[in-house]
Amino acid sequence: MRQFALKKNLRRASCFVCECNEIRLRRYFSDRGKKFVFFTEKSGRDSPSVRSYSKNGGIVEGVWIFHRHGDRTPSRSLLAAGEESEKEGDMWKTKLPDEKFLEALNLNFPPDVHESQGEGFLDISRYPYGFLTGLGCSQMKRVGQKLSLRYRARPRISGNSAVIASDFLDQWNLSVFSTNYLRTVTSGQCLLLGLLGDSPQDKITVKVRSRKVDTLNAFDKDPAFMMSLVTDVISSPHFQTKDAVAAPLAARLANYLPGLTKPTKIGGGPSGINWIHATDHFVCRAAHKIQFTNLDTYDKNAQPELQEFALPALAHLAWRFRQWYKSPPLLEAIAYPPLKEMVGELTEVPLKPSIERRPFNVFSCHDVTVLALLYAIGAKIVYDETSTYWPVYATTLTFELVKVEKGEGMDSYAVRILLNGEPVELVSRVNSSLRVDEFVNIVEGLKSSTNATNNDEASDVKRSRSEVLSGW
Repeated sequence: MRQFALKKNLRRASCFVCECNEIRLRRYFSDRGKKFVFFTEKSGRDSPSVRSYSKNGGIVEGVWIFHRHGDRTPSRSLLAAGEESEKEGDMWKTKLPDEKFLEALNLNFPPDVHESQGEGFLDISRYPYGFLTGLGCSQMKRVGQKLSLRYRARPRISGNSAVIASDFLDQWNLSVFSTNYLRTVTSGQCLLLGLLGDSPQDKITVKVRSRKVDTLNAFDKDPAFMMSLVTDVISSPHFQTKDAVAAPLAARLANYLPGLTKPTKIGGGPSGINWIHATDHFVCRAAHKIQFTNLDTYDKNAQPELQEFALPALAHLAWRFRQWYKSPPLLEAIAYPPLKEMVGELTEVPLKPSIERRPFNVFSCHDVTVLALLYAIGAKIVYDETSTYWPVYATTLTFELVKVEKGEGMDSYAVRILLNGEPVELVSRVNSSLRVDEFVNIVEGLKSSTNATNNDEASDVKRSRSEVLSGW
């Protein structure tokens, strides 16, 4: 797919799609252009040996994958209300997947939504905004296909011999969990389509769990608690000073995109706009080759100026979330529950009989979730103060429990961490593999004695959509 990004001298651009020397923006605005590689060896991997079936070495004994949903329509229209806004809504409807395709997904991989979630999916009322596109479905299906290539041949050790199971579900105890958003549920279904095909031998559901036990979206699980933690961050003098510097940029963006002036429930600050929505405008339109200004006419003045705003908007968004996730109480509230859940399951794997299916858990979630997990594990890609990294659509963050040495017990295992199939470089280490005890210490280090963390004690009380804070 074609890549989109910005030149440093964007005012010379004659059209809205530009070639680019700005590598960070290229990486963000075009996940389609970046090769997503799981293997370094050539093809012909249907009968791999115990030692070579994974390019990274060892035998994978457990998999936990957190992924951002696929490409979606913007969260909302930022154009002026009226005819132009209506045209935009009609245009985005043409980007949605075919209804028959969705019906087949629901038949093969039905959603299983806990009754405590109440009124249905949290994004359903915003149609067509915030919906997974046909492109997003294709992205997630492709992710599933690549996961199949990597994991479909987990060797089972029996005595002195290794047996290669012929079917994915014969090897793995597969579970898929999602937040209570239609786009994340559909993303999980499309991943399953790529992983298992359209005629799976067993029906695998996409589970939206009880609010009480769900670990994936703290912002929607306990809005009041999360708002208090965010308020602590944005009220700090450092945040207020730096965010105020971005106010002129925010004003210029809002001049072209008046929808940015609408009040935001979470985030706030002197800059006065929702920076996720602002970045959304550029990302979603670039993915579908749509100009950044009005649909019917090309504004030779507005288009280059809006292009010039794209990278600074992304940079400020990344900076804001860096402040959020460097706050220990806030990071704990978001990242500790899913990582703690994973540790509980991970540490039980060595106790299982060798012929028993191993855990393979997929968590369909959001950019802010994946980003928080990267901060939690100390990934260099987010801790670099100059980084504008943001998880692109269909990003995968994978944790593998790998048996790396002979013998019994946890000492023979390691945890390997991959971002989009590539090893994650950690601040504290030179590689992406950790001893299990090291990984457990990182996770437990997130928990503070002062944070109430009432995420673990959230009730199943049904909340209306008006209480939901996140617009991811």
